[in-house]
Parts: sequence; structure tokens; C-alpha cells
Amino acid sequence: MLEISGLTIGAEGRDLVRSLSLMLPGQGITALIGPSGCGKTSVLKWLAGLLPDGDLRATGRALLDGAPIARPHPGLCYQPQSDALFPWLTVAENAALGLEIAGQSRSKALAQAAPFFAPFGLAGSEALFPAQLSGGMRQRAAFLRTIVQPGRFLLLDEPFSALDAVTRLRMQGWLLARLRERPRGVLLVTHDLHEATGLADRILVMAASPGRIVAEIPVTLPHDQRDEAAMAPLRETLKSLLLEEIPR
Repeated sequence: MLEISGLTIGAEGRDLVRSLSLMLPGQGITALIGPSGCGKTSVLKWLAGLLPDGDLRATGRALLDGAPIARPHPGLCYQPQSDALFPWLTVAENAALGLEIAGQSRSKALAQAAPFFAPFGLAGSEALFPAQLSGGMRQRAAFLRTIVQPGRFLLLDEPFSALDAVTRLRMQGWLLARLRERPRGVLLVTHDLHEATGLADRILVMAASPGRIVAEIPVTLPHDQRDEAAMAPLRETLKSLLLEEIPR
């Protein structure tokens, strides 16, 4: 179990996020949704230990299995909105980088990442550099780098937003398949209600000014039964909640 307790993030004399607490199970996907500016990305960055210093101030605790942890933590794997690929590394080297940082040799890390290139639609691009890839391919490479890491929890900040609709659906399905093979806890930030209702086992709704969680909604329908008609009522409920929480 991963827990955030009493997280407050402030800047310029005001709270962006106030007294936010949540628990993330060790298996399944928790989607975090909310209006623009409510602090979804800031929560993920804080948890990953990447919240910028300077004018921002943050207080709160992160706990893993009930024990406080320092951030960043090897058990938490973070993927930002941008692909954040290193331009001087090949696609294969970028994909294996997290494994290297975790202590594996480069050769072993490259070998472990190699089987993922074909399912991600990146076969043949291993020796290319990021500048030689399309935007969608770069995003897939970044997601590959995240999914191969050994951490118990994945922190995903709109990981599919740069992909075209067909590739996005394919990658969403691929994520679910990988989680069936190797269950992990996922905290997914998304603005897409179709994505949230299609993937999540639980949806947390945030309000803004300041950012805080105002609703927790379980999604119990099996993934293979979540067609448009079945999920329409839940999406309407979420739309209503979000409209209520948009600052006027």
C-alpha cells in the first residue's frame, strides 16, 4: 500500500493543494481526474520527488506499507507528460536507462528491454535517436522505459495524451495486459473520461482552489464489458462532478 498523508503544496502565498490524503493499493489502477489547475500533476511530481524548488513549498508524508519513505524512491516509477528522452542516447539506451539506474549492467538492461520493442510498435528503432522519431513514437519509447522498471507502483501523468486515437487504445490495452501478467499499483493522471472509465478500478475526483479530493468512485465492471453504453452513466456522473468543481 502506498499512501500520501496531509499533502499541502503552496506557491505565492496560496495553497495549490491542501491537506490531500490518498491510499494506493498494491494492485490495480487509480485514476486521478479534476479541472485544469487543481494540482494533479503537482501531486504526482511530489510523490516522485521531482516537485521544483523555489517558490513552491510542500508538506506531507509518503508511506509505503505504513512506513515513511524518502522521495524519490526506487519502488515508484514516474512518467511525466513529456517524453523526457535523452537526445544523446539511442531509443534502446533510453528504454533501458531506468534499469541501469536501478543497478543493472547496461548489457543486461538492454537485453531486458529488448522484447518490449515489437509490442510497442518500436521494432527497428532501437538504434535511432529521439530526434529521428515521431512524437507518438517518442511517447511510446518513454512509456516502454517506465513499464520495464521493477518498481511496485507506476505514476503515470497522461502517458497516452500524445498518441493518436488508435495507438492510444492499443497502448491502453497493452497496459492492462501487462498488469494482468505482473500486478502493480498505478496512479494515473488523466483528463480523458473515456480513458479513466475504461482503465481504472477506482476514480478520484479533485477540486481546485485549493486542490483536494472530493469524490472516490469504484469501477467494478470487468474491463471487457466496458462498452460505450455501459460506461455512459458513470461518465455523466463524472462530468457533473467536474463541472461543480470548476472555479467560477
